[in-house]
Amino acid sequence: MPDLTNLELGFNIIVAILLIATIGYAVVLNKKLDALRDAKAEMEILIRSFAETTAKAEKSLADLKVHASQTGTGLQEQSRKADGILSDLSYLVDRAEVVADRLEGNLGAARKQSPESLLPKGVKKNDPGENLGREVTDKLAAELEETITSHKASTATKPKDLSPAAEDLLKALKGMR
Repeated sequence: MPDLTNLELGFNIIVAILLIATIGYAVVLNKKLDALRDAKAEMEILIRSFAETTAKAEKSLADLKVHASQTGTGLQEQSRKADGILSDLSYLVDRAEVVADRLEGNLGAARKQSPESLLPKGVKKNDPGENLGREVTDKLAAELEETITSHKASTATKPKDLSPAAEDLLKALKGMR
């Protein structure tokens, strides 16, 4: 039986060596698992940060779309107003050209006659110069106001507001009366 004891001793030595190798491998494996757990925690933090950043970007994109839509609507509204003002100004320019042509024709005919015929209707030659200028201004203001009023009546199913510059001009002309 002495052989058996040696054989047992040999098996015990082999098992001990294998146990030592297993323990060493378990220590190495435990270190790798710890590193993996640490990386997992870092990865979770990174994923949370990425999710928060994505949510912020989506919210900012939605805000940008709303702002762009509001800006587009405002620009369309201002474009419609500008088109209305453009048509008003175009009409006024056309009317002014007609009045200027008529004045030019009347002035040319009046120059051929006498200097007294250059005065507007209802203005007498003996009036002081200040009253002459005031009467001419009153007549021009009245004609401009009549033109604007007739234009408003002819173009509007709903009345259009004059631009601030046109209103200022009309007030200034009325104030000179």
